[in-house]
Parts: sequence; structure tokens; C-alpha cells
Amino acid sequence: MKQAYAMVNSRLFSSGIAPSFADIPDVLKVNYTEEFNQGLSDEEKSVMKRFDIYRSNPNDPLDKPKYVTYYVDTKKCGPMFLDALIKIKDEIDPTLSFRRSCREGICGSCSMNIDGRHHLACLCSIPKNTEKSVVSPLMFMFVLKDLVVDMSHFYA
Repeated sequence: MKQAYAMVNSRLFSSGIAPSFADIPDVLKVNYTEEFNQGLSDEEKSVMKRFDIYRSNPNDPLDKPKYVTYYVDTKKCGPMFLDALIKIKDEIDPTLSFRRSCREGICGSCSMNIDGRHHLACLCSIPKNTEKSVVSPLMFMFVLKDLVVDMSHFYA
């Protein structure tokens, strides 16, 4: 039974059987960052804001969770993290997935972990420095894809 499960899903967990709470360290492990090729020189990157965004597709067993680095010119973008995410999706990488709705901080659909704290992306302003900002899904929630989490218990 253990072998059959590992072969079908091809994701290997510590326990060797269907994922359980014992496998949380393996499931949450993100130990590398990839840079999205935007064709920028090091000079151009030095004046742009760096965003490391969590990317994952749990439906694809071969797609391991990772952080992907994007560079955004914040002078050509709105002041909030949601503006930067929309710019990345529209102009750089259309495969990025995240939720947004009201843009007024009411609905909570754009909740995510930004630089280690839970924020609404529509209300959280981008720091004015060029240091990296890390954007990841809400902790302890099942990731559907990239920054989209299962919100069925969020509104209950």
C-alpha cells in the first residue's frame, strides 16, 4: 500500500504513506528561489524593488513549492502590494495566481503573508527601499495555487 501511494503521487513524504500531520515539515519546505527571466541587467535590478513570491501548484506532483523573484519599478506602479501583484500578472508573468476583489480592505480576499506578517495586499504599502519583500499565502491554510488558499473556513 505504501509503495502504491508513493508511485501514484510521486511526492515523497517522510512517512511514506498518505500525507498526515507528521509530514507538515516536508509539505511546507520551500528551500530555494528561482529568478523569473525578465531580461534585466544587474544595473536595472539595483534600482527596482525585488519581490520573492511563493509559487506552488499542489495539483501537479512534480511542481515543488518555491519562491520566484520578480523585479518591479515601483515608480510605474501603485503604492500597494496588490498593485505590484497586478503589475506582475499583467506585464511580467500571467501565470501568477492570487485573489482580489474590493480593493478597499473590506472583503479580505487579498489576505496574504507579506514580509512575515498577515496583511491585506490592498492596504499594505510597498516599502520605499530596494530590499526584497517576501509574499506568501496565509500560513496554516491549504494552498490551491500560488497565493490562493482555501477560504471555506475563513468566512465560516
